[in-house]
Amino acid sequence: MEQMKMNACILYLNNKRIEMIKLESDHMESKTWEKPLASDKWDFAEITKTLDSPSEVILVGESGLNMEYRRWLVNHDRVLAKKLIAVIGGTLETKISPNLVSHFKEKYFRNRG
Repeated sequence: MEQMKMNACILYLNNKRIEMIKLESDHMESKTWEKPLASDKWDFAEITKTLDSPSEVILVGESGLNMEYRRWLVNHDRVLAKKLIAVIGGTLETKISPNLVSHFKEKYFRNRG
């Protein structure tokens, strides 16, 4: 039986910066977006387009922003909204650490590539 290829994404959200970690079977890539002003709004459409149709998504970060993005997904991209496998809130870090990426990869995507 052929093993399924991994095509997963971790989206790390906070008020100043959003970081995408895309995990595929043979490599990993990342992209970040930053807000010049705290009052600026995130362009969730651009961020979602950059995810490039992952099979699974984890949201990590500030609970309010996680909720705002989830609400946006339900209204604008229900296909991706259904691919959310975990939403983890309450972090104070502004950047995701490699250890956290490894932890999430092992915990949520272990048998996928």
